[in-house]
Amino acid sequence: MLIQEHQPASACHIGHYQRGQIEIDGYIYHQAVLLDGSGSVQTVNLPSAAELQASDLARAAASEPEVILIGTGERQQFLHPRIAAAASGIGVECMHTAAAVRTYLLLQSEGRRVWAWLWL
Repeated sequence: MLIQEHQPASACHIGHYQRGQIEIDGYIYHQAVLLDGSGSVQTVNLPSAAELQASDLARAAASEPEVILIGTGERQQFLHPRIAAAASGIGVECMHTAAAVRTYLLLQSEGRRVWAWLWL
């Protein structure tokens, strides 16, 4: 039996995460990032997950991901229910960033469509 890892071509590869930095596709970021499911990485200029707006989640939902992950840094925080509701039927999961990275990698390896905001 042949067993091999499935890596979607459009996925970002997170090589390493530690407090204050994350390595994605060989590049080290020192600020929050957005992985939008298309393989691109964008830096985020919001100080925390609490600053996300309903329009941010609506934009993510428009690309029809299966789940939206919010890595809130060292401590888990939750979005206001009205903001999370903007994702219109798509699962929004808030967790500390280390857990969000592990979850992202697991879902990505299954070929699932995932958006992730990761605060360091």
